[in-house]
Amino acid sequence: MPTFTQTIEVAADPDAAWQALGDLAAVDRWIPGVTKVEMDGMTRRCTFADGHTQHEEILDYSPATRSYRYSIDGGLPVRDNRGRFAVEPTGTGARIMWESSFEALDPASEDQLGRMWHAMLPIVLGNLKTLAEQR
Repeated sequence: MPTFTQTIEVAADPDAAWQALGDLAAVDRWIPGVTKVEMDGMTRRCTFADGHTQHEEILDYSPATRSYRYSIDGGLPVRDNRGRFAVEPTGTGARIMWESSFEALDPASEDQLGRMWHAMLPIVLGNLKTLAEQR
């Protein structure tokens, strides 16, 4: 099962970084291809430019620790797609951390999916950094 951890340093205070990350209905501002976000309690439905959707369950959402976990159903040919986002204070700003893992439906495609996901992590976090630093 591929597992990933990626961090990015942000030139913003932790509260500003959390405002960007913790706004669950605004992932279309930092995840490429998301064109619509619908929230129903702690369930999020993201629609992508190509029309596919993914359903996300937000777990352990905590403004106090500036973190949340999620599980995703749909969107990729994977199962057990889970992750965690967190904002940590640093001496000069904040660090945003993203941990994620999944299991490929077709084990033969695991390496390809892993490379795709690994390439996407810094793009998503870079977009989130830009958004946080604009606050």
